[in-house]
Amino acid sequence: MEILLAIILGGAFGFVLHRIGATNPTRLIDMLRLSDLKLEKVILFSIGLTMIAIFAINTVVPGAVHFSIRAAYWGTFVGGLIFGVGFALAALCPGTGVAALGEGRLDAVVYVIGGLVGTLLIALSWGWLTSTPLFQLVSDLGPKVTLADGVVRHGHVMPAIFDSVPGIVVALVFGGALIALAFILPQKLREK
Repeated sequence: MEILLAIILGGAFGFVLHRIGATNPTRLIDMLRLSDLKLEKVILFSIGLTMIAIFAINTVVPGAVHFSIRAAYWGTFVGGLIFGVGFALAALCPGTGVAALGEGRLDAVVYVIGGLVGTLLIALSWGWLTSTPLFQLVSDLGPKVTLADGVVRHGHVMPAIFDSVPGIVVALVFGGALIALAFILPQKLREK
């Protein structure tokens, strides 16, 4: 049942990406250049709505939705930079790349194969990478931290202002702010 649900949700997600134009490299480049913010508006709205929905579900059924939050380390920042450069060069990210592959785009074939090969290489070399002094040096920047209790709790020090606030309240504030930003953001910040 879980695999069937994953296929249905993944297919629906890919369909939505296609319908909003997120598989179109021109739209993605315009988004990155801030000359067409329609996709940013959809992304902000989606993140805000999902944040509220997840915390609401966990408020009603504690532990129904679980996230595995990792401690911050330098590799996260380096990986984020690599991801950003790849996104800018290919005008695709993992979700939009697979959806573009479903459309039959040839550049997406190369993108998805490259992603799979890169993942395989990291998986095969992970044991060796984690034993290197460089990995040990950059492996830990601090504890696992979340904004609020409600999704996961790790027992680490949380910001005091949010410690006694229910997670659903924090989600409503942050999620609501993202949804509001999606509505007030202009269609473009600069000309094409």
